[in-house]
Amino acid sequence: MAKCMNALDGFTLSDITQQDGLIFEIGEYQDMDEEEFSYSSAVPLTNKEVLNLLNMNNVEDDNDDDNTNNNSNIEDNFTVLCNISFEKLKSKMTDILGNTKIMKLVKQKGVGPTIPSNGKVSIKYVGYFEYMDEPFDSSFIRGRSETFYLGQGMLIPGLEIAILSMQKYEIAVFIIHPDLAYGKYGCAPRIPPNAEILFIVHLIDFVDNESINVVENLSIEERKIFANTVKGVQAKFNTAKFNFKMHKIKQAIREYGKAIQWLEQAELKNQEEENEMKNLLSKGYTNLAVCYNLENMPRRACSACSRVLTPSAKTYFNYGRALLKMGEYDKAMEKLQIAYKLEPKNEATVKEMKLVNEKQRKYLEVEKQLWTNCLGNEQKEKKETVFQKAVRKMCENFAQDNQLLRQPLPEALTPQEDACIREQAAAFGLIVTTHQRYGREITYLNKFNY
Repeated sequence: MAKCMNALDGFTLSDITQQDGLIFEIGEYQDMDEEEFSYSSAVPLTNKEVLNLLNMNNVEDDNDDDNTNNNSNIEDNFTVLCNISFEKLKSKMTDILGNTKIMKLVKQKGVGPTIPSNGKVSIKYVGYFEYMDEPFDSSFIRGRSETFYLGQGMLIPGLEIAILSMQKYEIAVFIIHPDLAYGKYGCAPRIPPNAEILFIVHLIDFVDNESINVVENLSIEERKIFANTVKGVQAKFNTAKFNFKMHKIKQAIREYGKAIQWLEQAELKNQEEENEMKNLLSKGYTNLAVCYNLENMPRRACSACSRVLTPSAKTYFNYGRALLKMGEYDKAMEKLQIAYKLEPKNEATVKEMKLVNEKQRKYLEVEKQLWTNCLGNEQKEKKETVFQKAVRKMCENFAQDNQLLRQPLPEALTPQEDACIREQAAAFGLIVTTHQRYGREITYLNKFNY
């Protein structure tokens, strides 16, 4: 069955190459003066802004008219690709395959090696047909890069071959023959028959999955050999880092977790391998803690930090950050002070220590107010009213604080005071739990996502 989607929401190359086809719903168009808004990487770009960003305004068609008006509208420079002859543009391009079916023009040189055939790539791209005013597909207009696994049929063959010729950070223009694009029939109504396609591609990043595939195909016994595992672990770390940069934190957590599992299952034969494994495990668990903190999973972050064999300033910083989210102010400060001792010039650590002091001071003020109202010599009815007010303020402040997920409550509360706190907590969508910590029972105010 054909997939139905709103055309204004944007779509990818994989969407329009589906076997069952694609049905577009066209919503109401709203015109907006984009010049009134400042640039933001999160805001989709217009066609003209894309061409300007990619420095495509100097890819011009040959002009035989010596009387060209030099004062023509500057906006015309941004749309030259819409008016240029593909045949004339090819005269400036390189033939990748030797049969003119994929032509390439490098606009910005990249760095490092070319992409492996089974790599995972992050690209921004825009695609045109010859002489058309607007692109038929653009990740820039959607305001994000796209991630593809090569060798898995996610892209048309010509674009995949084109990307394999690129280096990291490269920007290139490709013209792809219909045989390696959408063929003689196209993909109606969006893709016309026998259409040559011009793609402008910006390669943001890539990772090589070959080492990962090698490890995954090993037997259980072969995987226990540390030398067989270590390359796959490094590749997993690179994939996790790639996902982290793409803000795909949960995917990064899975990759770090798998790499750590491989390491912990490996059998070591000498001190050199043991030292290398310690370093890799420490790196993996520390980065895992960073990811857990970003996903508001402080307990898992603390667990990851506690398993680091050779903790660094980064480890202690993320340990302290996780403890802060849990309302463990003293323990958080203890870890942060170690991080500060290891890296005294780290401004992030100093900032986090100030935040712990601020949160703890506010908590102590609330605790003092609660105890003052609990132990006063007022009449019972008046005392309960003042206490309820203090509790309500405490719950309100905690619910609005995005940096805390848990906060301890004063000890030795009476059953009536405990019930009052639970009632007010429920009104703000909070819960009250009791745990055994540090050899004693402690009651905490928690958010539901803790």
